[in-house]
Amino acid sequence: MDSGTKPNLLSDLPDCLLVLIISFLPFKQSVQTSVLAKRWKNLCHETTNLVFKESEFGLNQFVVDTEAKNSETRALFVSIMHQWISRFTGNTIETFELCLPEPVGFEEDIMSLIEFAATKQTKNLVINFSSSNSRQPPGALHIKLIYFQKNGLDITRLFSNLIYVRNLTICPFLLEMIQDCDDPMKLHDPMKTRHLVIKTHMYPHEFGGITIFLNSCPELESLTFETYTTGPIVMSQRYWPLIHPKTFWLNNKTYECLERTLKAVKVENFCGISNELHVLQYLIRTGRVMERLDLHAAKRMNNEQRRLVLTAAEEFQKNVERGSRHLRVTLHNA
Repeated sequence: MDSGTKPNLLSDLPDCLLVLIISFLPFKQSVQTSVLAKRWKNLCHETTNLVFKESEFGLNQFVVDTEAKNSETRALFVSIMHQWISRFTGNTIETFELCLPEPVGFEEDIMSLIEFAATKQTKNLVINFSSSNSRQPPGALHIKLIYFQKNGLDITRLFSNLIYVRNLTICPFLLEMIQDCDDPMKLHDPMKTRHLVIKTHMYPHEFGGITIFLNSCPELESLTFETYTTGPIVMSQRYWPLIHPKTFWLNNKTYECLERTLKAVKVENFCGISNELHVLQYLIRTGRVMERLDLHAAKRMNNEQRRLVLTAAEEFQKNVERGSRHLRVTLHNA
């Protein structure tokens, strides 16, 4: 049989199966399938895994001026997101990931995208407005938070759209912003989140945000900390009140999820630094039904860093008061 007449097995599949296959591809590759044939042109718009990462779109290669490049790139990226969701034909979304660092000037766009995700009953929602390479002092970030609040990024409105998300990932930006609300512990009805991932530097000015989420998620079953390993920055009391990490977590206040549902805690990029220890000691002490604490050591550690990690794990094993007799602490990759 001539190669030109061989049957195309993919073409013989119904659209529903093709969409299912496309949904398993990374988002950029699923978009690229639209050029395979006329039939494929709109199939990718039915994929249920939407990952919008500004850094991956590479839209600024033809703009020379740096400031103009950033402005034009962001506007084009936001436009692409809006066009995409306007063509989405599905009823539910498996994963919706929105990564737009420090979205100055796009506050209302952010709200509309998150509200779209909420209307589509998104199962896994990832929100990241933090810069991946930023080590700016808290004062600089505080100024930006004030700007966002005055220019349309209503944190109360944002979080009201997260109530029914079962799997949620948040960033340091949101940890800090939520604390500036009036009475943040009463933002909304209890969230239905079962699995929460918190990206964090473990800075003291993020601690209040962590407790707000513990309070807001009474059905939480697993909690993961994805810690950044960029090192410490100098704290500034000019913008943030003095927060003593050890004292902050010594209180015995507990939350419903710690009493009833939270069974698994995981730390990615565990370094054994004091701020990590204070948070985890609190969870070990107050977690009444915890079964697992998995510590995944950071990569490329030197001997001193490895020693800190091993010492911290041993401390958790032997000397920290436990709220649950079923808790098992495991150190990985050390």
